[in-house]
Amino acid sequence: MCDAVAYNPGFVPGTSLARNAESVSRFAMRRILPVMTTLTPFANSRNAAGRYLADVVLGTTRAPTGSYVDRSSVDRSSEESYDPRREDELWDAAERFTAA
Repeated sequence: MCDAVAYNPGFVPGTSLARNAESVSRFAMRRILPVMTTLTPFANSRNAAGRYLADVVLGTTRAPTGSYVDRSSVDRSSEESYDPRREDELWDAAERFTAA
């Protein structure tokens, strides 16, 4: 048995997320937006996002199996995520893609 938890780090500028974007966007994502993470609750620094993820993995943030963790706290996920048919499809796909 394994636990499955969905984790949302929020918007994390300064990563390679925009590596295929135009040069102006890449510059902004790499140099400007990381500085702005302290100004908005919707963005996290790479360090904060990593710390929050580590807290989930290590159990500091208590997240029972099936939980959705939004940055540093367990929250309710989208309505679609509670559809049992979709849950089964996702789990089946995960098993297929990770089977040895």
